[in-house]
Amino acid sequence: MLTGFLGSGKTALLRALLARTRERIAVLVNEVAELPIDHHLLEAVDEGLLALPGGCVCCTLRGDLHAAFARVVAARPDRVVLETTGLADPAPIVGAIERDPAIGGGLELGGVVAVVDCVRAETLFAEHDEFRRQLDLADRIVLTKTDLAPQREAPVRAWLAEHAPGREVRLARHGEVASDWLFAAPRFAGAGGARAWLERGAEHQHAGFSAQAVRSEHAVDVDALQLWLRLATQLDGERLLRIKAVARCARTGSRFVLQSAGRSVSPPQRLADGGSGAAVAGAEVVVIERGMPAAALAALLAALRSALGIA
Repeated sequence: MLTGFLGSGKTALLRALLARTRERIAVLVNEVAELPIDHHLLEAVDEGLLALPGGCVCCTLRGDLHAAFARVVAARPDRVVLETTGLADPAPIVGAIERDPAIGGGLELGGVVAVVDCVRAETLFAEHDEFRRQLDLADRIVLTKTDLAPQREAPVRAWLAEHAPGREVRLARHGEVASDWLFAAPRFAGAGGARAWLERGAEHQHAGFSAQAVRSEHAVDVDALQLWLRLATQLDGERLLRIKAVARCARTGSRFVLQSAGRSVSPPQRLADGGSGAAVAGAEVVVIERGMPAAALAALLAALRSALGIA
């Protein structure tokens, strides 16, 4: 299981893994909004991807998860990777895999890998219960974005030693981590057991967040969309947990991914041609926020529609 908070770099890590592995890996991707976005980033390297849109896998997709695992087990892959939504508590799904024969039949849990954004780790831990639960369940931790802030590596490692003791931590260099380390058998038992949340019968609600999905049926001005993204995150970055978009450029016909995590905005990433995501004719945008007043959210979405050229 690959977990980590919104914008931590899970999909980039998975993409790099799929690009170089010789194993037959079945991938399940869960996304929190009704428009699946992350699978567009993976299709170019793995056409067998199965996306599970429309809700958090740990709360609302139990039936779909049964069907998904049945499908991938029938394909007899070497390995299955489940990438959870960034708002997931891994405990219920870990429990389902380990205890429910309808889900876990034919599968053995190989471990939980948590991806940690070194730029925001302490802030996320203080503000978001989901991130704390992800660290609780992790067998090993991948530290990302040290290229953006190399001075943060040492203090975050020291912080992790206190808040996630015993886990082995490795850096994702250029988005990559050695697959033999990622897939090694878990060594960590942890204080009171690494599966402490399972023993408590962890139930949770994703308090106070909403996911808004906006779609354009026509190609758009990618520069205008990127400008909206930068302005929106500067104004409301603390409450905008994640924005992700796949957009076809009206000028060139190319597809781009645009995304942000908090106030951090990534440059537009051009997607390779081909794959089922090539069917995207216009733009798909998902906005995940927590705590925005209704009027502010309405203004944000109105500005988004304007940037997309939607009347």
